Amino acid sequence: MHPLILSTTLLAAIVFVGCDKSTPIQEEHHSLFETIEHAAIHMQDATGRAVSADTAMPGPHLDPDSIDHRRIDVTLPAMGSGFGGYIHFGPDATGDRLVCFDIAAPLAITNRSGSGDTPIAIERSFTAQEIADSANTDFIKSAYLFEAEAGGNILKIGPVSQSAIKVIIEEVEHDHDH
Repeated sequence: MHPLILSTTLLAAIVFVGCDKSTPIQEEHHSLFETIEHAAIHMQDATGRAVSADTAMPGPHLDPDSIDHRRIDVTLPAMGSGFGGYIHFGPDATGDRLVCFDIAAPLAITNRSGSGDTPIAIERSFTAQEIADSANTDFIKSAYLFEAEAGGNILKIGPVSQSAIKVIIEEVEHDHDH
């Protein structure tokens, strides 16, 4: 075999097989921060959908059309030592979701189905510093990854120190550990 053909063949084999410098964790990390970057674009939109959260579950329902690639401007009622409240979406919106806020805010998620209310685990949370460093934006101060389930996915926001919060809910695809 001619040396040039052999060299070209070996180089092609290395490129297609051995040059993958990313691991699945790095690819997932990159994908999640790309989603946060995308959400930051929507966080800057001139107008969002105005919603008033409720002090009791489940709170106002958000139709899929009203949250898909749109900012939700949520007014939070007084709750406990600050402001907080409930909003929800579903029943057909299932799969991985990333909830992004324009301020640092706690989030708890509950699923309401025919069998009752069950907490949904937050798979990953992101701080303002992580977001600034990896997604290169300061429009989003906190974000949470979770898997939405069939039924109502109820978001409890807060308590926070202000009565208004901007929310983006984005669909995400990523690998699971299970």
